[in-house]
Amino acid sequence: MGIVKIFGQGLATTARRGKLLAFLWPVYLLFALFVMAPFYVLLQSHFSRSLLGEKLFAGVDVLWIGDLVYKYQELPPLVIGWLLGTSLLFLVLLAFLNGGIIGRIAAAEEKVTLRDFFGDCGRYFGRFFRVFLLSLVGYFLILGILGRFVSIPFRVWSKGASTQWTTLISSSLRLVVFLLLFSIVKMFFDYVKVALVADDSRKAVRATLRNFRFLGRRFFRAWALFVIVGLLFVFSTLVYLAVAKALPKAGLGPIVLFLWQQAYFLVRLWTGVLAFATEYHFLKAYRPPA
Repeated sequence: MGIVKIFGQGLATTARRGKLLAFLWPVYLLFALFVMAPFYVLLQSHFSRSLLGEKLFAGVDVLWIGDLVYKYQELPPLVIGWLLGTSLLFLVLLAFLNGGIIGRIAAAEEKVTLRDFFGDCGRYFGRFFRVFLLSLVGYFLILGILGRFVSIPFRVWSKGASTQWTTLISSSLRLVVFLLLFSIVKMFFDYVKVALVADDSRKAVRATLRNFRFLGRRFFRAWALFVIVGLLFVFSTLVYLAVAKALPKAGLGPIVLFLWQQAYFLVRLWTGVLAFATEYHFLKAYRPPA
């Protein structure tokens, strides 16, 4: 079966499972409010209706910034710690929600209900959390170690550059290489998650080892399918940025921008569901159940 046909199957499945977006969007919105709440409280308690607040938004001089930094010198470590902690929590949340997404994709004959969605989230969370831990090792090996070796030629090229254009091109190419490596690792562990659901298996390590053999024989077809979905995401991002830049900054502009941001976020969620749907159909087409 060709990847174009599998992509079409993924589109059809994503359309039938569109209700998933209605479950995912409020969860992410609540998480975003949870992350931003401390910063909002801080601004309200220290800067609201004060000279500090007026200067914060009206422009300040360097001396005032220095005084502000001195006054809140203990705040940056707290902010960094909060952001790191919530980032880790977000990755755990992803593992939880991915179980619901893939579980509902695999249950092709069943309706998408809120109860079944969160039931799958809980059912597969333990397995996906183990995959998450394994993926940390994968990212470290590929991006941390292999990425350093891959970047050596670009660094040598940049050091010997006679113009800034050469340095810019070298840095851009190195970024592209890192993004490609990142996409390979992400795709690999996506297929591990899909296999765990498709086979109803609890053995994350075994599924990971088996995935090496599965993707090793069909790597370029699987990656091409993954890249197609990724290009849809890139295209939607470019459209979003172009429209957001053209929106007015006054009047109804901020309201329209907020609505446009939410529409873009829904598209991002849609491409995420599409990625799992295409991977599920690819797995079912090229590999029999365990």
